[in-house]
Amino acid sequence: MTNRMQLNEPVDATSTLHTSCQRVVVVGSGGRLGSSLMNHLSTRHQVIGLDRKQLDLTSSVSIKAVLGGIDYDYLFLTAALTAVDYCETHADEAFAVNAAAPGIIAAISAEKGAHVTYVSTDMVFDGMKSQPYLETDAPAPISVYGASKLEGELRVLSASAGNLVTRVSWVYGPGRPAFPEWIIDKACSETELTLPYDKVCCSTSVLDLIGWLDVLVFGPTQAAASGIFHLCNSNPCTWQEWGQFCIDTARGLGFPVVAREIGGVPVDSVTAFIARRPLDSSMSTEKFTAFTGVRTRDWKTALHVFLSNCESLGKHRPLLMQP
Repeated sequence: MTNRMQLNEPVDATSTLHTSCQRVVVVGSGGRLGSSLMNHLSTRHQVIGLDRKQLDLTSSVSIKAVLGGIDYDYLFLTAALTAVDYCETHADEAFAVNAAAPGIIAAISAEKGAHVTYVSTDMVFDGMKSQPYLETDAPAPISVYGASKLEGELRVLSASAGNLVTRVSWVYGPGRPAFPEWIIDKACSETELTLPYDKVCCSTSVLDLIGWLDVLVFGPTQAAASGIFHLCNSNPCTWQEWGQFCIDTARGLGFPVVAREIGGVPVDSVTAFIARRPLDSSMSTEKFTAFTGVRTRDWKTALHVFLSNCESLGKHRPLLMQP
């Protein structure tokens, strides 16, 4: 496609997608991305969701028993062990969930002739590049979490060259509170806040991400995308800038924000962190745009839309906005 679409709303590309009903499995259906993806895809496809109660990613027996009994054409693997600092001190568990399980799932799917989409992370990079990372840049993880996710990528692509790896970063959205809700909650009760000024990344709205995944897998080309794609909202920012925009937006929406300016600190000074974080893991989405014709929207636009309708922040809405 040569046309470029600037997305000022979550992706609605159903007119260009294949409309035939497909059999789809979403592993991680209880999570933030998985639940939204389930709701999005179920309007056109036959979707089966598997959460942690139904599928134990630490058990090869569980994976083979559950997936072996399901006929499907596409599988989205959104489940992962994402607690970065927990992974640092629980490496065996991290590699079991983030690497071994995806490999087993991809092998089972290959036997069925099914396409697998594995959701990975920007933390496969070391953060030393001065420009946004391309899909062709060599990964160099500096944490157990990043290393386990990279190994998962390799195993999924090794099982079938037709599989898809999508790297995302700073994900937020409906279903489960993330950083935006956390920082706004703090800003409504604390006047002094600090965040790293030297940690740079691109945030990713789930409301946009589910549409990007849909476009990559179900159209407009005849075959689902394969290989590696970076998916995030456009334009990087620092953690401090991200937090400041969150509380400024919340204040503009009438929330009782008492914090004014978020102070900046170096990320290395955050004593709560166990694992190292890449300083600048921002990613380019030009490959995605060239492939689909879709240009990802600016992070501020996406975040403002989400915060304006965020149900989990309802407790902070002014009384005049309450139903």
